[in-house]
Amino acid sequence: MRASELRHVGFIFVGASWCGICKRAAPVLAAMTEPAGLPVLVVSEDGRPIPPFPTAILPEGHPLAAGVHQYPTTFIYAPWADRVVDEVVGYRNARAYAERVARAVGRARGSP
Repeated sequence: MRASELRHVGFIFVGASWCGICKRAAPVLAAMTEPAGLPVLVVSEDGRPIPPFPTAILPEGHPLAAGVHQYPTTFIYAPWADRVVDEVVGYRNARAYAERVARAVGRARGSP
């Protein structure tokens, strides 16, 4: 995915530092967002970072994340709409996760 396709979105990645699946998904999301300088807020059940992201907040610190019970859950936030416009729940493998995130970003930007 090109950086231009990701602009005007942000991400909320909800998981836990002890979650093996979250540890596999986080680097995929980082690879998609870091080159474009896109914001990712990491919300971790135990408040510990999920590498490669260096920081995390507790779910109680974010009203949307507090209700998540399946890890990882990735929310796509559109600043222009000032709301979360889509979400990706779960992780099967790197390719499938990246494709699901890309499709969600496309929907967030108003494309099919």
